[in-house]
Amino acid sequence: MASLASKLGFLAVLLSLVATGIGERSDPEAYVTLLYGDEFLLGVRVLGKSIRDTGSEKDMVALVSDGVSDFAKDLLQADGWKVELISLLANPNQVRPKRFWGVYTKLKIFNMTRYKKVVYLDADTIVVKSIEDLFQCGRFCANLKHSERLNSGVMVVEPSATLFEDMMRQVNSLPSYTGGDQGFLNSYYADFPNAHLFVPNLSAEIRNSRPQPEMERLSTLYNADVGLYMLANKWMVDERELRVIHYTLGPLKPWDWWTAWLVKPVDVWQNVRQKLEESLPGTGGGRNPNDQLLVNILFALPICALLFCFYRNHLQTNSDLFCTFSRSSLCDYARRIYYEFKSSSGSPSYSGVGVASSSTFNSNQQVLVHFCRSYNII
Repeated sequence: MASLASKLGFLAVLLSLVATGIGERSDPEAYVTLLYGDEFLLGVRVLGKSIRDTGSEKDMVALVSDGVSDFAKDLLQADGWKVELISLLANPNQVRPKRFWGVYTKLKIFNMTRYKKVVYLDADTIVVKSIEDLFQCGRFCANLKHSERLNSGVMVVEPSATLFEDMMRQVNSLPSYTGGDQGFLNSYYADFPNAHLFVPNLSAEIRNSRPQPEMERLSTLYNADVGLYMLANKWMVDERELRVIHYTLGPLKPWDWWTAWLVKPVDVWQNVRQKLEESLPGTGGGRNPNDQLLVNILFALPICALLFCFYRNHLQTNSDLFCTFSRSSLCDYARRIYYEFKSSSGSPSYSGVGVASSSTFNSNQQVLVHFCRSYNII
């Protein structure tokens, strides 16, 4: 009897833990991105779609700040993202680009301790081939760019509260060459250029037989920069092996319609955007119902301008035809009157009346001549 009571008590405690959510456990690995405002919303949607298209079923977590609208949060949740509200970390650098006001918030991914490992991706990246192997990378992994600087747009992080607290202690003292999180991380991981290259196809036996590396460098395949593509108008690596494309050029983001004319890899991003499902009414293909009125107005403006120019030109043409017709008729009439006066002029008269008549005639003739000459009649 006592044994039965003990079992029932244990079962009751277990059910209580599950009911309160204490026993709930997330997947040990996740993809993470950041969203500070709605202007990058479409980028996050396309990123999520590209991850799911590779067959991944891991958690996708979007860390969003107060600047993100409720509509954007609902849409991301409908797309399959786990939306988590976060407060912004202040940028301690006085000299920095204005757009870097909240980028230090990215450091919060190092404190996502409910996950064993996270792969962070900027909202202006897109996954073109499975990157599940990145979860085998070391405790901190990133791609080394020009001047031997790591790029924080794609990172693999093993979260740690101790690590995050240490970063927060040094955030005001370590320099940042960019004025943002990337410069800080380059100072924090000062020895990163000496890290070994991550080899994704190592056997499990070899991987388990060695200590986990503190840092590993990712190849360009995991962070292919479109800026480098534009230098040679081609990828400098095997395009068939690309994993992640990063649209790093500041003013040339792929969701701006005109960038496809300038940057060829934008086509890859647009192809995924067109396949976005209608998670909420009016959002299929990346549309935003809140912006639809503005889109319709911008679409109608050039058409209205064209119609206005055509109408104005039509009126001008008709007016010119009318003026030409009126002027031609008037000139013909004036020419006829002039020649009638000219042909009817007789010999000069010396009488008083004749002098007056002749003077009047000459005066009228001069007026007609002046009129006709002014209209190029004679």
